[in-house]
Amino acid sequence: MKDELKASLKRLGRLAQIKQTYVSVAEANVRNAEGEVRQLESAESQLTGNIQGKQAEIAYLQTATGHDVQSGERYIQALELQRRLIRQSLEKANLDLEQCRTEWTEAMREQKMVEKVQEHRLHQWEHQDDAASQKSQDEISIGRFVRIRRQN
Repeated sequence: MKDELKASLKRLGRLAQIKQTYVSVAEANVRNAEGEVRQLESAESQLTGNIQGKQAEIAYLQTATGHDVQSGERYIQALELQRRLIRQSLEKANLDLEQCRTEWTEAMREQKMVEKVQEHRLHQWEHQDDAASQKSQDEISIGRFVRIRRQN
């Protein structure tokens, strides 16, 4: 039984290492997804600023021709299209981020569960080891007591 517990502890140790690796990978995926979301948010913000700047530029043109205004409006439309595409990418990136966070949370939960089982098995092994030591000491004491009784 004692050897079985030792083997079980070894297997649990390997499993804990594997789970730690899963947690590390999931955590890295969360960081990458957060970086992508930040990058897309920044790009959207920059495009919004460009659109507003171009709109202000068109509004304050003193000697604007019809062609200048049309050209500016086409540029704004192109920027609006880019912003819509970035918003779509941002929505997908936010969904991916939530999925990564869910996977990370699940990996941490599994790791903690393995650690608790490992700790329980370690206490079980220590208890059995203590019981075996006590049994051995009891047998030695009984043996001495019997020898002393026989001598008397």
